[in-house]
Amino acid sequence: MSLTGRVWSKAVRYRRRRFGQRPPKSAWISGQLDWIREQAPGRSFVDVGGVWMRQGEVAFTAEEAGASAVTLFDVGDPELTEVPTKRKARDSSLRYVQGDLEDPLSLAKIGVHDIVWCTGVLYHTPNPVKQLMHLRQITGELLYLGTLTLPDIPGFPQACIYYPYLEPEERRPYAAGADWDPSVPEGLLAIGSDFDERPMMGYGNCWWGMTRSALVAMLRTAQFEVIEERKIFPSPYLSEFVCRPIPGDPFMPPHDYFRRYSETLEATGERLPFDDFYERERAGELPGQPDPSARE
Repeated sequence: MSLTGRVWSKAVRYRRRRFGQRPPKSAWISGQLDWIREQAPGRSFVDVGGVWMRQGEVAFTAEEAGASAVTLFDVGDPELTEVPTKRKARDSSLRYVQGDLEDPLSLAKIGVHDIVWCTGVLYHTPNPVKQLMHLRQITGELLYLGTLTLPDIPGFPQACIYYPYLEPEERRPYAAGADWDPSVPEGLLAIGSDFDERPMMGYGNCWWGMTRSALVAMLRTAQFEVIEERKIFPSPYLSEFVCRPIPGDPFMPPHDYFRRYSETLEATGERLPFDDFYERERAGELPGQPDPSARE
């Protein structure tokens, strides 16, 4: 990080200490759980990525609050955690789905839920916008998104920092920002310590430092609007937003569209539509697509 960048980072941290009146971490967690208890009753709820750090706490809280159905989704094997023991002790009907948020088949297994909770996930992928677009696909009413962020950089709106392979001196100001828990900076691979190059360990790393303005723009790209910024834990290095899906079809074609285009043309001699693809798919009007009325 340049001298200018280090001065900027120190100034942000000074303002936070001087004017932040920051509550303890316990108050932050308590505020999150209060929001869940307020919003979950009578609604379906999915916690994305809630196994390892919090051992299903968010999902179980939603269930106890009266959610109509609760899903816990993560890449991890729940049998290696306390989740099965907690589920049995609570006589819980919690549904667990193991998968990858970037895998469309995993999204299909999750299904659409009224409330989607996703905290501590977005900075662990090289593809944050893709993950937001996938969260949009499963969000019925509200998305609660919490993630590490960076303070906005004067003169560089919507800036992002790519963490892998920064030199230790360049990483230090970013690690210093995540100081609400002494164990956190060291545990943030590629920020508090070196990027982990071991095969299969990519999701353990931090990839992108997103400024708040960049994150808001990414959410808009994924067709979410921010309706509330949660100030539970006032820090520019951590942002939490409540978001509402914006109606409309995705900006991007389906991940398999162009392959299907080629295969359909070869098999039937017909081309898939483009401009009105989503509309015609819903109507059952794609070449080779079963007639919806035939299933009734």
